[in-house]
Amino acid sequence: MTILTQQLTMLLPLLILGIGVVIILLTLSLKRNHFITFMFVVSSLILSLCSLYFITPLIDVEIIPFFQIDYHSIFYTFLVILASLSTCVFSYRWLVVYPGNREEFYLLVLLSTLGAVVLTYSNHLISLFIGVELMSLPLFGLVGYTIPNLRSLEASLKYTILSVAASSFLLFGMALIYSYTGSFSFKNLGVDINSSVLAQPFLMVGFGCMFVSFCFKLSLAPFHLWTPDVYEGAPTPVVNFLASASKIAIFCVLMRLFISSSLMHTQAIRMVFSILSIASILCGNLMASRQSNIKRLLAYSSVSHIGYLLLPLIALQFSQIAQEAVRFYFVGYLINSIGLFGLINVMSTSSVGSHNPSLDDYRGLFWRDPLLAGLMTIMMLSLAGIPMTVGFIGKFYVIVVSLGAHLWWLISTLIVGSIIGVYSYFRVIVSLYMVSSDILQPACSSTNWVFTLSGVVVIVSVVLVLLYGVYPQSLIFLV
Repeated sequence: MTILTQQLTMLLPLLILGIGVVIILLTLSLKRNHFITFMFVVSSLILSLCSLYFITPLIDVEIIPFFQIDYHSIFYTFLVILASLSTCVFSYRWLVVYPGNREEFYLLVLLSTLGAVVLTYSNHLISLFIGVELMSLPLFGLVGYTIPNLRSLEASLKYTILSVAASSFLLFGMALIYSYTGSFSFKNLGVDINSSVLAQPFLMVGFGCMFVSFCFKLSLAPFHLWTPDVYEGAPTPVVNFLASASKIAIFCVLMRLFISSSLMHTQAIRMVFSILSIASILCGNLMASRQSNIKRLLAYSSVSHIGYLLLPLIALQFSQIAQEAVRFYFVGYLINSIGLFGLINVMSTSSVGSHNPSLDDYRGLFWRDPLLAGLMTIMMLSLAGIPMTVGFIGKFYVIVVSLGAHLWWLISTLIVGSIIGVYSYFRVIVSLYMVSSDILQPACSSTNWVFTLSGVVVIVSVVLVLLYGVYPQSLIFLV
């Protein structure tokens, strides 16, 4: 196998997704067909997923300087594509009855997925910026896809304006770093940067600007204020993509940047991340406890979960097991996101774009549809970190890593935040089993939902939550 063939093989996921985008554009210009477009996008994502098998034996091959292909990138690419697949599956149900154009939705999802995969491969500041923009720009359209819904339009405008501002910070920070180091490569940054970043003004301001952008994309406090509004206004499948694929991709490239450049050995950087972690955990859980809207509750929940994930990142210089903890936690987080937003999608009585579920909508759900209530209970227990679920194992993993690094203040914050979070999630669970005045009304979803594609994805997610909670060894081996 020649070097060129090996390089093309390494780039197969990107090539498949890119070719898929071009073919969809051509088909849209010739003839529109919702089902054919859906099947083609799903096929493209599955082919891209299968192509990772052929990449694994070639991880030591050098390709263009912009990308680094290793187990780290392959693992997170796998998670991103799974999140995109679930988004397309959940979207089909409501796009069938959507009065506007349907096919462009899948095109935007595929484009955003392409940008997320570029981020997981990224080993260079230029590819980092290209990946962030390629992932974010389609999201502007996806968030505001249901234009007749004023909340969706408002969410799209807020996300667009703030995201553009965050991208400006990222670009300015990269320019300052380049002006000092003369390099865009992550590894070269580690060689050029001295141990004291605070003594180098250009680097301090440059990395500060990049931190602002990363914090916005990851919804870390105090840069999280856009999150509940966007989650509330966006269609439910889009929220699934925002909560899982986009954050997984951003966190992946953030880890690679700090591992490659050895920035986490800098005490000032670790202190900044510690403050962000404490603020995100406390703010996310406290604000979630006050929400009556399910989407807003899950938005603040995502803030706290990313705060938990900063603990292993801070502890990276102490043990390689920290990377395993991040991977395990992200798998559990992805499964929870897919299951929860899939359930919200199934339980919607109208178009997902206009449905804003609240606790009152789910009050007494057990008496109308016991299966849906039971599945929702399991997913909420996993988010709360209750034993026998994958959420508990993920938090246990994070605590073990933090104990090894002696991060006592962060561990205390995690425990306090988890206790507050239990209250938030149990409010939803209690509401499911309360007696309401509309008990005799029919269930909020069709009794045949289990046999739909969305239903299968939800059931599989719930099974995995329980399986990895009881027997996590198979997932630990994978990560």
